[in-house]
Amino acid sequence: MLVSQTIGIFIVAIISYLYNSLSSGLLNRPLVVGALVGIALGNIPLGCMTGAACELVYLGAQAIGASNPPDMISGTIIGTAYVITTGSDVAASVAVALPVSLLMSLIWESLFRATIGPVAAAQADKFAESGNVLGMNAVHYIFTLVQLLTLSSLCAVGFYLGAPTMQAIVNGVPAYVIDGFKYAMGIIPAIGFALLARMIMDKKTACFLLLGFLLVAYGHVNIVGVTVIAAVLVAIILFNTNLGATSEVKEGDDNEF
Repeated sequence: MLVSQTIGIFIVAIISYLYNSLSSGLLNRPLVVGALVGIALGNIPLGCMTGAACELVYLGAQAIGASNPPDMISGTIIGTAYVITTGSDVAASVAVALPVSLLMSLIWESLFRATIGPVAAAQADKFAESGNVLGMNAVHYIFTLVQLLTLSSLCAVGFYLGAPTMQAIVNGVPAYVIDGFKYAMGIIPAIGFALLARMIMDKKTACFLLLGFLLVAYGHVNIVGVTVIAAVLVAIILFNTNLGATSEVKEGDDNEF
C-alpha cells in the first residue's frame, strides 16, 4: 500500500513540475496539487481543503528578478500527504509545507541553478556556436528531465519516510505557532478579496458587490445561488441595454483592436 501511494506521489510531483513545459497550465498551484494528492491517497475532499489552505500561504509566491519563491509544489505535496495520512488538522499542513518548500528551494538553487545549470548552459553555447541544433535540444531536454526526476524523487522519498518523520517536524513547532496559522487562514482570504475588490471595483460595480453581500448576510443565499442571480442580472443587462452591442470604430479613433 505504501509503495503504491509513494508511486502515486511521484507521479503527482512529475505532473506538477511539468507546469512550465505544459504552457504554464497552473498545475503547480496548491489548489491543483492538493487535489491530485487527494486522488493519489484516496481522500479527494481533504486534499482539496488542504490545497486551499496552502494556496492562501503561497498566494503571493512569484519569482521576481533573480529571486525564487519557496517551492510550493513540494510543500503542498508533503503537507497534504501529512494531513491525509495522519488525520491532523488542515492548519498543520502549513507548518509542514513551509520548511519543506524552503528546503526544496535551497536544493533547487544550489544544485540546479548554481551547479548543473551553468554547465548545461555552457555546453549548449558550444553546440550553438557550431550550429548543432540537435545538441542544443538534447541539452535542454536532458537538463529538464534531470531536474524533473530529482525534485519528484525527493518528494516521493519525503512521503515514503512516513508520518513519524513529518510528525517529528510538527511536534517541534510550538502550539502557539499552529494556532497562529489557524488565525491567519481566516484573515488571509479577507485580505485577498479586499485586494481583488480594490482592483475591479468602481462606482458602477460597487452596487453589485453590495447586492451580493446583502444576499449572503441577510438572505442566507449560498455561493451557487449568488452565482445564478449574478448570471441572471448579466443576461438582463446585456439583452435589455446597448452595453453588449458591438460599436463601430470610426476612422482615426485610437483603438488597438
